[in-house]
Amino acid sequence: MRELLARVKALLRRERLIRETVTAEVGQQSEVVDQEQPLVFDGLVIDLARREVRLKDEVLYLKPKEYELLVFLARNRGIALSRDVILERVWGWEHDAGSRTVDVHIRWLREKIESNPSKAKRIVTVRGIGYRFEG
Repeated sequence: MRELLARVKALLRRERLIRETVTAEVGQQSEVVDQEQPLVFDGLVIDLARREVRLKDEVLYLKPKEYELLVFLARNRGIALSRDVILERVWGWEHDAGSRTVDVHIRWLREKIESNPSKAKRIVTVRGIGYRFEG
């Protein structure tokens, strides 16, 4: 009974978090993909139509999940996103308390888009919550 109650609470919490998060969906293509405007942030360009990321005119190689994570963060610029929400929206996973998947992918992204990954300015850690994309 205790486990069932915990699962119901987790589902309700997850639903609330998702509702509170903006409705940007990663991976969904609009009907006319080539009309999507690139996301531009101080030398970082995310070309949605071409699925390409450039940093100061240099094309970056991103793994598919790194790209989806970056797009999700960029579309939610300035919003603190929990690891649970990121896992749900980018990976489609339910919360796994032991999972370091988000942290590892954030680290890989920082290594590619930050001038100093140890003092990140584009993807900042929000202590006790998760991450926020500043551009």
